[in-house]
Amino acid sequence: MKKAFDFFVFGNFWVALCAAAQGMLTYLLVEQQPSKYIISVLFLATFFIYNIRIVLNYSTILKNKDRYTSNRMRCVSKHVKLIRFLTYGSVLLLLPLIPLIHINSLLSLAVTAFLAFAYSLPILKTKGGGLRQIPAAKTFLISLIWASCTVLVPILDSGAQLSYLDIVLLFTKRFILVFCLAVIFDIRDIEADLSNGLKTIANVLGPAKAKMLCYVLIIAHSLLITLYDLPLHPSIYLALVIFLLIVAWFIYRSFPKKSDYFYLFWVDGMFVLQYLLILSSSYFERL
Repeated sequence: MKKAFDFFVFGNFWVALCAAAQGMLTYLLVEQQPSKYIISVLFLATFFIYNIRIVLNYSTILKNKDRYTSNRMRCVSKHVKLIRFLTYGSVLLLLPLIPLIHINSLLSLAVTAFLAFAYSLPILKTKGGGLRQIPAAKTFLISLIWASCTVLVPILDSGAQLSYLDIVLLFTKRFILVFCLAVIFDIRDIEADLSNGLKTIANVLGPAKAKMLCYVLIIAHSLLITLYDLPLHPSIYLALVIFLLIVAWFIYRSFPKKSDYFYLFWVDGMFVLQYLLILSSSYFERL
């Protein structure tokens, strides 16, 4: 059972499900029926993007499989052939979905996909080569990519009649949430990023100040809800407050030496938790 769980988390099925959950959340918030095609694309595209570096480093991972000490890399190296196969398979599953997507959503996905590739693939003449090498850009790029694909793509697909302000607010709140969670990963990677010459929010400000920045952003997130989303049903408002308090707790508990499960299951799992909390509270609203 544990081996299956490890493969689910470390093989990036979990983070792909997180992206799908955030897409579902957007449909829920704009009161539109979710598109099974868009949700499938979000899942498959996220799975592919998060595994592409494993595929590109396939030979290196196989060569060093006996040297890895982390739970994540032990699992990845053990199943790297299967992960590579499934990553290629995700592309084959994506292709027939493309004609079924609204052109506006498709264009938004294309821009987001370009940013995702440019984030990690060697397009710059620097060590690592991706846009993530630009000082402090890593966290902003991750937040922009996630907010774009989980907010703009579903909205464009749904045809929901929203004001420009409503779209900007929803995008901003999603950006802030992803930013805070991404900083937690920056804190985890602080030593590795420093050794690779990668300047992130965490190693520029230091872990303590980076956490303080996240607390300020969570307060800003709460203010946006209070100023612009109210009146909300009490159950939904309570769900949002509980969720933000849980996120704040994870920020407080984040340290570089935490386990892979803390980051890759629990922290990433905040995306799924948010959707489930608001989904369940929306049922109380109808009672």
